[in-house]
Amino acid sequence: MSAQYLPRRTVLASAGAIGVGGLLAACSSEPEAPSAPPTGPALEAPTPVAYDEQLEPVISQIHDAVAEADKARDAKKLAPRVTGSALEFRTKNYEMIAKVPEWADHLKTPSADLMLPITSVGAEFPRVAIALVADSSDSGVPFFVALQQADARSPYVTWGWAQQAVGVEMPAVEDQAVGSEPVAYEQDGLVMTPKAALELYAKVLSDGDAADPDDKLAPNPLQTEKHQNIGQERKELNAGVEWDEVATIKERFTVKEGEFLGLRTNDGGALVMATLMSTRTVTVKEGASMSYGEDNVYTKLVGRKKFTKSFVREFGTVVALHIPAAEAGGQVQPIGATMSVLGASGS
Repeated sequence: MSAQYLPRRTVLASAGAIGVGGLLAACSSEPEAPSAPPTGPALEAPTPVAYDEQLEPVISQIHDAVAEADKARDAKKLAPRVTGSALEFRTKNYEMIAKVPEWADHLKTPSADLMLPITSVGAEFPRVAIALVADSSDSGVPFFVALQQADARSPYVTWGWAQQAVGVEMPAVEDQAVGSEPVAYEQDGLVMTPKAALELYAKVLSDGDAADPDDKLAPNPLQTEKHQNIGQERKELNAGVEWDEVATIKERFTVKEGEFLGLRTNDGGALVMATLMSTRTVTVKEGASMSYGEDNVYTKLVGRKKFTKSFVREFGTVVALHIPAAEAGGQVQPIGATMSVLGASGS
């Protein structure tokens, strides 16, 4: 038995590339930036560790490094400002582009235009900041860029950026002259610790709303489009036969360890960023096979169009969430995501 699944260029999302081509920008062209009050701190208030004049050159250098590396397809040019997942993802993207040049169209890059800095207060290291930065393309949808400084001798670096979700209410943040209190991975005083919120998000992305029986996670574009695309691919894989007779499909998300930062919002909640990893696996039933079209950018990576056992795609997604204060209550709201395709394999 053979299932013909022929995704076109415009159906790339149904093959798993959502987030690469503008997932969160699809709802509107005018995103709402987090608001910041205009007043400065009282004299006894903690002092922010970075201002816009300090972060502007950082953002500019990050943009220039990414632009130069993208042009040369050389991840070494990302140093020293781009590290962690951002470096890992770009390295794998360049390997993909070397095999399939079309993947160059899906690289997502913040510009050098700093729109709003959200900086931490206090003298402890590592110091963190989240910068709202304009898109380098004409989408008009900005990115949350994660920034971290390991110690006084180290530069601010980024391990990732998440494109702002459009149509989702943004939390208000402190003016840069005030700064925001850093938030720990297992911070209490919130409706959920950031660790629990991120683990719940990964479970819901993997298993759907059934993984959130208490409805703690608010609706969000990444979850909606992911599940729609997986459902569409499942339907097309089994076209003309009983449900899942030819193949089953499942994408599993996990939280990547070691990449997290968080800052307080005006409501006592937290704006947090982290990285999720996922693997989407199509498992072909015994005795069946499935064939893809000539223009499929995923199968070009694998080097084959027909599969009789499995077809696997790997992704990495940098996300941003707003977690309300415990006393305020409410749902955890995903407010940004940028997904990168990292590779494909199959047999």
